[in-house]
Amino acid sequence: MNKGIISVGLDIGSTKVAAVAVEAHDQDMIEIIGFSEVKVPEDAIVRGAVKNVKQVGMAIRSAISELAMRSDLDIRNVNVGFGGTNIQVSSITPNMVRPTSASSNEVTQTDVDQLIRDLYRAQTEPNNEVMHIIPGEFTVDNGKGVKEPVGRIGVRLGGQFLVVASNKQVIDATRNSLKWADPELIHEQLLLSPIAAGLAVLNDEEMAAGTALVDIGDHVTDIVIYHDGVVRHIVSIPIGGSQITSDLKIGCGIQKNNAESLKQQHGEGLSEPIPLNIEILVNYLRGREPKRVLKKNVALIIEERLKELAALVYAEILESGFADQLVGGLVLTGGTANLPDIETVFSRVAGGMPVKVGIPAGLANTPKADEVANTLYATAVGLAWAGIKRVDPRLDSICPTPAAPPKKPPVRDSRSYNSGEQNSNPDSGGLFPGWNLKNLFGGGDNKNDKTGGGY
Repeated sequence: MNKGIISVGLDIGSTKVAAVAVEAHDQDMIEIIGFSEVKVPEDAIVRGAVKNVKQVGMAIRSAISELAMRSDLDIRNVNVGFGGTNIQVSSITPNMVRPTSASSNEVTQTDVDQLIRDLYRAQTEPNNEVMHIIPGEFTVDNGKGVKEPVGRIGVRLGGQFLVVASNKQVIDATRNSLKWADPELIHEQLLLSPIAAGLAVLNDEEMAAGTALVDIGDHVTDIVIYHDGVVRHIVSIPIGGSQITSDLKIGCGIQKNNAESLKQQHGEGLSEPIPLNIEILVNYLRGREPKRVLKKNVALIIEERLKELAALVYAEILESGFADQLVGGLVLTGGTANLPDIETVFSRVAGGMPVKVGIPAGLANTPKADEVANTLYATAVGLAWAGIKRVDPRLDSICPTPAAPPKKPPVRDSRSYNSGEQNSNPDSGGLFPGWNLKNLFGGGDNKNDKTGGGY
């Protein structure tokens, strides 16, 4: 990979917009050249759904403006992430008679392109738009478990796919917030946020061995299961760090902002090691004496909610059918993963599975890297990685590019890019070269408590 490739990630979260600009150094390392973070007003985004386009747009504008100043970049192209319980994920196994079988015995790239284009057209649920079609393994005639179908001899072509879709209105709300921020801003890719986080915190070996990425956000916990280097299962659970804050608010009799500070400054995942005689003074109302709260009780409240979340995550892993194949166990990321001993709680609930906390990796050792080397910014860093590396090396040959409007030429910054091409396909994004990812989902109300799918 050539040096000098610039990529910008924009993470639109429930409480903040984080933007990261990076420059690629080699295949496994990036340099952070800029970072910004802007708070989003409460209820502007609910469970991954943009509810106030203007407020979110203003936050995006501020984040991009600040990033441009800090990184000395003229930013026009970004990779944007969004997620939550608003997506619908289903597993399908289509097959077809190869159109080129009359002229060739071998499966061609054209055949694979046609199969995936047909999948986009076949998904016609009212008010929904297919955003991703993620390939697993293919079948060629009676041969199953084929990773690379091109070149195989056969007449019938099929496969296993995860279809990620969302409500059109929800998607438009996300797009409109970007337009409100800057009509000239080009979103190169709108990507599923937990997949982006996986790019930042997981390595190829973990994805191949089998690992469940657990991204604990403020309102939602996303789970992405990898095995044999392929995304196998995606699901969202409507519980996150805000529920812990609410529990502390009620349990300690304080205001929400005090509870959030209490969690961040004094939160512990395990109550066992905490002595009974440690008190924390909380200034909860102006003009009143600080409230005395036992640190042991704070830890007990947090631990109970973490146990509930860990149980729900483990239940999803069991339901996916991959529990016995996750050699890499669980990797926790997202802001709540910063709680001390959270990995111990999850491991106990998940039957002793290996658990670790994942922070962005592959960062050049610079002062700016320290700003983002935190679980809070895994998605933002992963979105920046999305302009540089792909989640599956097979995708150069197995993922077609559906018709898409031409893109504006990339804006080059004053530091200048390397003259080498970023991707093998100039019309595609960095994460899935040769596979045009349609703009991903925004948010929307969902009657179900969770959405997900896998194969």
